[in-house]
Amino acid sequence: MRLPTNVASISRLTVLLFAAQCCGVCAAADLSEQSSAVLAPLEWETGVLEPGARAFLDVEFGFENVPEELAGREFLRTNLLGTRKVSVEAGAVYAITPSKGSGEFSQATELERLGFRRVDDIEEFEAFGGDWAGTPCSVYTKHVEADERIDIVSPEIVLKSYPSADDPQTIPYRQNKWCVIVARAPAASGTIGDLAPEPRSVFNPPLAQDYTIAAETPSLAYFVHDPGMIRLPNGELLSFSPCWKRPSRVGKAEGAYVIITKSVDGGKTWRRLPDLPYAEATPFVVKGKLYLFTQPKQHHDVHFVRSDDNGESWSDPVKVLDGPYWNCQTSYVEKDGFLYWVLDKRHQGTVAIAGDLSMDLLDPQAWRISNVLDPVMTPPEFRPHGVERYADAEQQSKFRDWNLEGNVMLVGDRMRIAARVNPNPGGTPAIATLFDLTDEDGELKLTYDQHYPWPGGQSKFAIVQDPVTKLFWMACNVSAGPMVKGHAPDRRYLMLYFGHDGMNWLPAGCVAFAPTPSQSFMYPSIQIDGDDLVVLSRSGRESGHFHDANLSTFHRVKRFRSLAWY
Repeated sequence: MRLPTNVASISRLTVLLFAAQCCGVCAAADLSEQSSAVLAPLEWETGVLEPGARAFLDVEFGFENVPEELAGREFLRTNLLGTRKVSVEAGAVYAITPSKGSGEFSQATELERLGFRRVDDIEEFEAFGGDWAGTPCSVYTKHVEADERIDIVSPEIVLKSYPSADDPQTIPYRQNKWCVIVARAPAASGTIGDLAPEPRSVFNPPLAQDYTIAAETPSLAYFVHDPGMIRLPNGELLSFSPCWKRPSRVGKAEGAYVIITKSVDGGKTWRRLPDLPYAEATPFVVKGKLYLFTQPKQHHDVHFVRSDDNGESWSDPVKVLDGPYWNCQTSYVEKDGFLYWVLDKRHQGTVAIAGDLSMDLLDPQAWRISNVLDPVMTPPEFRPHGVERYADAEQQSKFRDWNLEGNVMLVGDRMRIAARVNPNPGGTPAIATLFDLTDEDGELKLTYDQHYPWPGGQSKFAIVQDPVTKLFWMACNVSAGPMVKGHAPDRRYLMLYFGHDGMNWLPAGCVAFAPTPSQSFMYPSIQIDGDDLVVLSRSGRESGHFHDANLSTFHRVKRFRSLAWY
């Protein structure tokens, strides 16, 4: 399925309009004699550059004026946020942006950094009206070779860009930096993976870029928070998508609910079941019975419900543990007649729980809880200018590392927990905290082991162990952007790894990735379905912000075991 966008709330916007002429000189008289470059964006349509033409895929915004020298030429209609474009055929590229010195919205400096030069023979003009009326624009050009990339730095992302109550389906538009561009394309339209060459890498095309929609928010006034998925013993699939109100990111009883959908055809189609009035939902099956961890409000006690008819109906919630604990769908372990899982305490402390499988798991007496471990902070050397900024213990006390969303693994006979490290304020990504969990003489004990390099450790990762090969498989988001306030930490790239020891990971491929930094495929839940690995992703497509997903998307990685090359 193609990945359209509807993003209009950003802090810088980039649209490259690549007129496909040759460069080398910067005179308008040469335009008719120069050859056109062919450029391949991540997602595009072609159009004709003329007044009234829609400039962007994701925003209703059209040209009022175009320079006579470029009028009538084919251009690439892409997303507002600038993303890379690769030259398929050498030639000229033209770019339109507010003139240098005309204000804060020009991308002229960035274009010059990339080797573009201003076409002096084309006079300044006003490309757009409305908010942009009175803004003079200039044309820049560059000759590109085959395989050359044009990649304008991803803009900052505005965290608080929400739809209004009057129009919950539209993200407010902002005036920001932009660069509009025009050129030939390999096809009239396309998206990620369409132009993948002969197989040279498992990353291109992605393994499961096509998807079906398991759940969708009723409007952009809501977002999907931490969905989960389970494969039932009869082969049916259930998805659970907590739906929270924006702009609040706290799951409350007021307005929060869980969308439940079922697929009986392997994820091709989904049927909606009755919603549940909870803020959280993590499914698991033990001894053939379907349970759901849930909470009326996030971090408010541990509740479970059960379904005896494959998710069509549910029991009333039973509180089995008191305390500010929480997790979303991560791996658990069944060992010696107990179920072991890990929770966090307000995103800070880490705690394990154990359920006695010889008892009814809705009985509070079936559950025990371990000691709570406060997070061990990453050292100052892992922070920007950390040695200077955090020179003493008092300053180090300002650290706000989070340890959350842990996975429990059984490595041999040893229970290991790997928890996400969310480094605040701004730190080194791709680190996890490792713990050991023991259960001896009735004492459930959690001990800190170490911090460890971990692909995607800055965001939620999901692990499953394959009972056939005994390999561990992990879906996660690799970081491709700065971990600083105001920037999207790039939850665009949903990756797949495998390993044999629950610590060291080898790349297997890219599951899917989104065209712009304001979009996402993230917070995966994974299940083994025969020879395939199925993935449920919390996906932001039209919401305007990578965190506030508006979809739960279902992806199928076929014959996943064949991806293991170790």
